[in-house]
Amino acid sequence: MVQDPRDAAFAEMPLTALNRANPDHVVSLSAMPALLARLVHEPAGDKVPAPHNLRREVEIARSARTAMSTMDNLGRRSVLSCPDCGGVMWEIDEGDLARYRCHVGHTYTAELMSLALDENLRRALASAQRALEERVALAFKLHEQAAVKGQRLLAQTWSDKMRDSERELKIVRDGMQRIDQITADREQAEQAAE
Repeated sequence: MVQDPRDAAFAEMPLTALNRANPDHVVSLSAMPALLARLVHEPAGDKVPAPHNLRREVEIARSARTAMSTMDNLGRRSVLSCPDCGGVMWEIDEGDLARYRCHVGHTYTAELMSLALDENLRRALASAQRALEERVALAFKLHEQAAVKGQRLLAQTWSDKMRDSERELKIVRDGMQRIDQITADREQAEQAAE
């Protein structure tokens, strides 16, 4: 069962499931309870044993911790860090599906990892923007104070620092706008594909 992507808050998750699996049902979130209630009364199919690695991953998720050596047996260390905790991520291949898991238990598909990294980048740029805006404000204040005291050289130094910070701020703002445009373009392409 997969939630209808048009009904989902984050369409990427059910779209990934639809692309990776052949679900028996695609329904809206509001239709899921009734479908589940109906399905639990149907006869179960043949029992299929869970793969050994899947059992280990369930235990990792349940305990929220595992040894790094255990993770080395599940996959290979990637160059990516966990968007949630900043820890090392292991890349786990399952056919054409690549997943990422940290030893704390956070897990992502490649598509969701991309979205999480985009969000972390937005937060980092927003933090940089805020810091640069504060630096501009402080440089302006110190420039004004030096000018009032007749300290021309110091006033000029603060004026130069203010202009440098304003240039850096413009770069960060332009970067944020570019990321927002890329995100909007991707969302538009996904909607067109539906």
